[in-house]
Amino acid sequence: MSDSGAAQGLILRGGASAGLGLVFRLGARLVFMFMAARLFGAAAFGAYSLAVATVELAVAISGLGMKRYLFKLLEDRGERPPGHVLLDSILLVGLASLVLSTGIALAAVAIPRGVLAEQTAAGMLWAAPMVGGQALIDLLGAATRWKHRMRYEVVSRSLVEPYVGTAGAIVAYLAGFDSTGLLLGYAAGTLGALAYTAVGTRLCFGSLGLPSYRPRAARLLGTLRESAMPTATDSAAALFYRIDLYLVGAFLGEAPAGIYAMARQFRTPIRQTRQAFDSLLTPIVAKTLSADGPKTTANAIASATRMILAIQLALVLALIAIGQTVLGWFGPEFVGGYVATVLLGAAETIQGAFSITDLLLLYLRARLALLVTLVMSIVNVAAALPLIAFYGIGGAAMSVLIAFVAGAMLRRALLRTRFGVATPLLHSGGPLLAGAAAAVVALVGHRYVPALAPLPIQLALLGAVLAVYGGAILAWQRATGESLQLVGFRVA
Repeated sequence: MSDSGAAQGLILRGGASAGLGLVFRLGARLVFMFMAARLFGAAAFGAYSLAVATVELAVAISGLGMKRYLFKLLEDRGERPPGHVLLDSILLVGLASLVLSTGIALAAVAIPRGVLAEQTAAGMLWAAPMVGGQALIDLLGAATRWKHRMRYEVVSRSLVEPYVGTAGAIVAYLAGFDSTGLLLGYAAGTLGALAYTAVGTRLCFGSLGLPSYRPRAARLLGTLRESAMPTATDSAAALFYRIDLYLVGAFLGEAPAGIYAMARQFRTPIRQTRQAFDSLLTPIVAKTLSADGPKTTANAIASATRMILAIQLALVLALIAIGQTVLGWFGPEFVGGYVATVLLGAAETIQGAFSITDLLLLYLRARLALLVTLVMSIVNVAAALPLIAFYGIGGAAMSVLIAFVAGAMLRRALLRTRFGVATPLLHSGGPLLAGAAAAVVALVGHRYVPALAPLPIQLALLGAVLAVYGGAILAWQRATGESLQLVGFRVA
């Protein structure tokens, strides 16, 4: 088998393993969303979502970019045991998490209630201690992936965290915690996942060489300096991914934020499609870049973009066809988020497929990856302010779509002008044209099939849309000789 074929097999096996976990996680998320909507309502779900979004931003900062940068530290460790490198990272991440969780708690207490709603402030206080737990789950999950042990991160994030969290929220509600039950569930899921990931790390690394470990300030400060750019990039990305929710909460209130947060949940399977590939795609891109240079790596990434795009578009088509019906299952107030759901799904598809080239920017010139994220954030805010005022949560979703399109165009321009790298403009044209044809069928069906139509009719519509999409993909492949295979990657 060629090295490219071996790389494809490894990426697909890693993606299948992560994807299976994401299916389980999606099941738990659906149960959680239904429970949160039916038991707690839009306002409580909005306050919960705003509090957790604040914690997740803090996690991105306190994680110090270790989800990706830890691989480089472990590869360049010299004679040091891997366990000592990991202990350095745990110490740094733990200290950063302590500082940020304290800051969140102080902000929740100090910000006037005219600026920060009471329920959201209480949620921030309850969620703040989980910053450290979430950051360490990311770190330890990355460490076990370095050992090519996917199951610990998959099980912790896809089974333990969501299912324990959902069960915890239900128990808290039954016990009378109707305002804080969602956050108690969040804490239960975080602690359960952290415990499982810690056990997995112990099995992968042994004792970590703890008896002989001695932290050194100079080494820790050096690691902190080296991780500054990955930290800034991850932090900017985390802010960008949540700024639309913050703006909705600030301008429209907790209940609209809850509806918008529900719409955001439906883009999660689309994002997780990309994340399923990321587990092994990220280190393999680094190997390919080292062996063959940026131009060959860019062509390999383009093949991954096309495959991921083809999968994600099928999910967007499902949202167009039956998204309004599914939203109605969570309560009539959430149906108003249908347009936002479809727009966010389309935005996530563009970002998930075309942002893979961020890996090239990160490895070649990390400041450019940060620049892309900052530009998208500025575009998002600039577009969101008038669009939210005129169109509410639909306007917020539109601003995200505009920002992602701007980011995709900027990445392409930077790679072409700075590194002479440019994939054919229509490389992903086949899946896009097939998706456009199927989207027309989905929109017509959405218009003429009532949201309250019987489930078999809804499923028939979905099947027809996906059949058109699949048929168009096959027709494109036969007409052009192109394929959706991964090509050009190296594992050795």
